[in-house]
Amino acid sequence: MDLAYIGSRFTGFQSQKDNNAIQDHLERALAVVLGHGLRVRGASRTDSGVHAEQQVAVFSTHRPYRETWISGINAHLPVEIRVYRLVPVAQGFHPIRHARAKAYRYRLWKGRCFDPFCLPYVWPVHQATNWGLFAEAACLFVGRHDFAGFRNQGSQSRTTVRTIIAIEVVDHEAMVDVWIQGDGFLKQMVRIIVGTMLAIAYGRKALSSIAEVFASGERVRAGLTAPANGLSLVEIFYEEIPELTTVIARANRGFTHGLAQPQARPLRS
Repeated sequence: MDLAYIGSRFTGFQSQKDNNAIQDHLERALAVVLGHGLRVRGASRTDSGVHAEQQVAVFSTHRPYRETWISGINAHLPVEIRVYRLVPVAQGFHPIRHARAKAYRYRLWKGRCFDPFCLPYVWPVHQATNWGLFAEAACLFVGRHDFAGFRNQGSQSRTTVRTIIAIEVVDHEAMVDVWIQGDGFLKQMVRIIVGTMLAIAYGRKALSSIAEVFASGERVRAGLTAPANGLSLVEIFYEEIPELTTVIARANRGFTHGLAQPQARPLRS
């Protein structure tokens, strides 16, 4: 399944005790359509309040595949969650292990935001932010590093070493987008990176603090965790990893209010 969702009122992707995670809603909808219970496995455990323009999930069933399933699934989902592509894949396909990279976008608003179509999807920040310094800080995250100091508690990852392939800071006058493409991400890693960049742009931390966090692995040395509502999982790559500028361009072509229209990615069986 390729799906998109506005995560504002859900407790992330992974199933929770309150039964209000994206996974919970998908499993209930699928149980109605297929007539049996099952488990759904997602490619990314997006946190509570985080959005996705392309999430990938898989499930197994003994039922013969029918194209009509997608309409039935969506009919039993909240309007904020939509499956937009459903295709059979090979038995061994794993949405996490087979993913080569992912692209996220964090969206900030310069000053107070009075646009009701954008406000739910941005983090309004101080107008006096040094955006040149903000972009300079972004460059220091590119490459292969130990991101232990840029994760929050609760991460179950075996290793904290990750590669940031590219980061782009795109200024839209009233709004600034931070695009991050990497081979994997730790719990709240993107949000802590953005929070650290902003602390540097405010003059509360020096550019050298990024290297200090890498060296020490201490979370307390990094910036605060940016709010969840500004973050979107935009695309997951299973084959070729495109240039980040290409990802940005095709996302912007489908731009709506706050979220881009998802671009379907066929998963080969």
